[in-house]
Amino acid sequence: MKDKRFKIIYLELTNACNFSCDYCPIDQQTRKKEMMDADFAKSIIDQIAENELTDFITFHLMGEPFLHKELAMLTGYSEARNLRVRLLTNGSLLESSRNVELFENNCTRLEVGFRTPNDTAFNLRLRGGKLTLDDYIWRVKGLIEDKIRTGASTEVCLKFFIRSHAAMLGMAEEYEHLTSEADNLKVANLFRDHTFEMARKYNVPIGEWSDVPVRVIDGEYFIFPGISLAFARIQEFWVREQRAQVEGTTFKAVVGGCSAAFRDDFGILASGEVTTCCIDYDGKNVIGNLHNISLMELLESREAKRMLRSFDFFIPPTEFCKECRGGPTLLSSVTKQVGTIAIDIKDRLAPRKHYRSLRNRLAKRDQGTLSTPKVPATPPAAPQAAPTPKTPVTPSRK
Repeated sequence: MKDKRFKIIYLELTNACNFSCDYCPIDQQTRKKEMMDADFAKSIIDQIAENELTDFITFHLMGEPFLHKELAMLTGYSEARNLRVRLLTNGSLLESSRNVELFENNCTRLEVGFRTPNDTAFNLRLRGGKLTLDDYIWRVKGLIEDKIRTGASTEVCLKFFIRSHAAMLGMAEEYEHLTSEADNLKVANLFRDHTFEMARKYNVPIGEWSDVPVRVIDGEYFIFPGISLAFARIQEFWVREQRAQVEGTTFKAVVGGCSAAFRDDFGILASGEVTTCCIDYDGKNVIGNLHNISLMELLESREAKRMLRSFDFFIPPTEFCKECRGGPTLLSSVTKQVGTIAIDIKDRLAPRKHYRSLRNRLAKRDQGTLSTPKVPATPPAAPQAAPTPKTPVTPSRK
């Protein structure tokens, strides 16, 4: 695949969600909750494809994509236009018929944000529903079974949180209920064991994959062909936003680095408004609306170029950007500003969000040369030794 202008584009199908996670500022939105009209979404997909803006598209910024009734159709439409869909879901609405529908519409990658690996964290996600952690685990296990049973080419990735760099330096909360290494290992091992159980059930060879240890790292690795575990650092700014701890209590950044803001990516809200990035949950950085102007006109607008140019020189272009790149204390703010600049410089030399491994796998798949991947080397250990996992959670049998 030839490199496109953007690494990925966030197309938000809805900003409504059935969860109320304490690490996501869903309840701090002042935006009207809405579903993007399917025909309007298709027109945006057409503009992205015709102008060859990116290889990858995702259907969230805020909100749960599975709430949109036309999710599978829009996935198939995007894939048919050579826009690879990297779909992120909270996993609570997974069910076999919808899983298979996404597989049949050639969804490239389905990521489950399994961010709450214990009862304490999970109960904070619920919005008055009756779903339990065991039920939730059962739904994710069902996805794994559907993937193996159908032999779908869709990659399945299960995602967990680990502590932020600031927390590891003692300058931010650890959010142990979300980042517990022991709890993450317990659930990750449960999913790995279930994967092997389903492989045996459907006569899929396991081979040396059984030798791959489950470990918490800062990154992603495969535990079986097409099934991976990913661990990412928690977005501390969003947690403080959800808890209303940012406004008036943040040491705003003067400088800072960022690879979004129309350089690597940008976001399109369910309203049709275009914003700088996937962090802008409330549309504070909106530069225009696609109901009134074409996407290319917006991308070439003076305001889009101003924001891009500003971050080129490590200057946050908006008040929201200054809050995002800042911190709750002067020390944490300065550390974050310096750290984000260092990361941004590194990104310019060797981008993190290049999706090169995924791009290579897709190219081989399209050419018919993708074979079963080799068992990966043992992943590097996390900075801290993992506590001994407790007895795995037993899923409900439904």
